[in-house]
Amino acid sequence: MTDDDRLYLVTGATGAQGGAVARRLAADGRRVRGLGRREQSQMPAGVQPHPVDLADAAAVKEAFRGVTHAWVQLPLIYDPDRTEAMSRAVAEAAAAVGVRRLVFSTGTRLPADPTGVDAFETRRRTAEILRASGVPTVVLQPPVYPENLLAPGVVSALVGEGVLRCPLPAAARVAWLPHADLAAAAVAALDRDVLDGTDIALSGGDALAGAELAAAFSAALGRPVRYEALDPQLFRAGLAVALGAEAAEGVASTYTWAASHPEHYDGDGGNALRSLGVEPTPLRAWIEAQRWGVS
Repeated sequence: MTDDDRLYLVTGATGAQGGAVARRLAADGRRVRGLGRREQSQMPAGVQPHPVDLADAAAVKEAFRGVTHAWVQLPLIYDPDRTEAMSRAVAEAAAAVGVRRLVFSTGTRLPADPTGVDAFETRRRTAEILRASGVPTVVLQPPVYPENLLAPGVVSALVGEGVLRCPLPAAARVAWLPHADLAAAAVAALDRDVLDGTDIALSGGDALAGAELAAAFSAALGRPVRYEALDPQLFRAGLAVALGAEAAEGVASTYTWAASHPEHYDGDGGNALRSLGVEPTPLRAWIEAQRWGVS
């Protein structure tokens, strides 16, 4: 098989994580079909747009026509019945066309044991369905993305008050993983036969508690910054404005659970990334590369 034979499908290609993966594949010269329900003007350059609803099994089957490799992440929907339908539609479509490898991103780190939190358990169930399809599958479990800190409410507090507000306890060590590193890991997982059947917990290279994260921002921005843990329910209320109540509730539920499990988003120093041939981006370098509106 040569690279010319391959057609990569990326779900959510008009979104943040899917967009990063699609851009990376296109930049590497791969043929990429991007699925998404947003305005197609948001599709990354060089990516073939294919609007689809993942709950529409017939449409998903058509979207997979000719696909050899697929990167899949579910939208911010956490209803068990709806996500089960999406997962089965993807699994059946991928199996029908003989996809050679499917990489599923859970979008968040999954706890080892069942939690009763739909935002975790629906993704655990999706991984089970995809593995049972017979399609060679790799599961990637990212922690938290530093791009989350680019939300308007976070930036306004950072710029106006010198306060970095995040819905995680100050004592929690978080191995922040930039979207670009996720994309590089996704491409590696898509291309490596030896990873089939594996489940990989990804981590950024820097696992920082709240005060350490604030210190990294202080050093990068050249002004004092302090960390303030935000109540997950206040976070949910703010997120609902951008994502809607259902999605915001699902996302906030993961932070509520993590508040009592401060080790959940800790990492391995980036070793899993390095095993994929990806050097973790230093968090300070990521911070310095952003536009914070701080002079």
